[in-house]
Amino acid sequence: MAVSQTGQSSLVHSLATLLRNDGDLVLDGSSTLTLPAASLQHLTKLFEQYLLSRSQQHGFLALPSHPADTASLLQLQFLFDILQKTVSLKLINPPEVRLQSVVKIFPFKSLKCLELKRIPPHCLEGLRGVYSQLEVFTCLKSLGSLEELLSLCGGDLSSALPWLELHTLNFSYNFIVCLDQSLSLLNILKSLDLSHNKIQECAEFLKPLSELEHLNLGYNCLQRAPTLGMSARAKLLTLILRNNELETINGVEQLSSLQHLDLAYNLLLEHSQLAPLSLLHCLKTLSLEGNPLFFQKTHRTCTSVILKYTVTVIAAG
Repeated sequence: MAVSQTGQSSLVHSLATLLRNDGDLVLDGSSTLTLPAASLQHLTKLFEQYLLSRSQQHGFLALPSHPADTASLLQLQFLFDILQKTVSLKLINPPEVRLQSVVKIFPFKSLKCLELKRIPPHCLEGLRGVYSQLEVFTCLKSLGSLEELLSLCGGDLSSALPWLELHTLNFSYNFIVCLDQSLSLLNILKSLDLSHNKIQECAEFLKPLSELEHLNLGYNCLQRAPTLGMSARAKLLTLILRNNELETINGVEQLSSLQHLDLAYNLLLEHSQLAPLSLLHCLKTLSLEGNPLFFQKTHRTCTSVILKYTVTVIAAG
């Protein structure tokens, strides 16, 4: 194969060289393969042109064992083989670049961890092929709603079934205003980070997350604590609600196993509003700084009286 575009030829050569030297770290999952979206677009275009047709993009593909006709084709075959076996992938798009065409992840047959940064969901194709095996999924600065990826699988527009292996979801730093029923597809989720969004209300959408242990809803617009299902109430260990608009924490008393609670920079006025904390007997750390009550002279004494057991109150003044 003679790749006519110098940039594409250079990409294949440099990436093949990198992976020949350090590919073991990518294959065993100890290192994440990080690619600009434009680079992956170039690679998938070459794969489609020289190695496989659209009908061959599903399922693991065994390439011919005989040597390729040219060095450049041999490198391309090597890259495709490595990508098929890659466990962890991070795709990034520079802030000043707007994607004009789709980003295809069909070469990645073995993904367990996927991170997207500034990749609009409608530009992503191939998630439907790997969603059921993903264990960790991160998407930053891209999303307007959860269902764009969880239910519709991005540009695949193909309804997803339960995400069978997903235990960690990080959709922080996006533009999400409300939750939706797509969360019910995350049957075994243990860690959920939806911080730095614009969420105003959780409603009942967190209740299906029966295995949840860590929940970060910091830096949103919540006016009350989230409501969890009965199972998660007994399992949740960490709850981060800092930088919201909470005037009450009613409901947190149901989180019987909670160990770490961050309520910093909300609108809690009186120490009487902290009464639910008296029922959290597993609590180890509590953050209250930035609330109006934090600046009262009696803050330390009042908080101690309410808790009545050993808790580290972060920056207690």
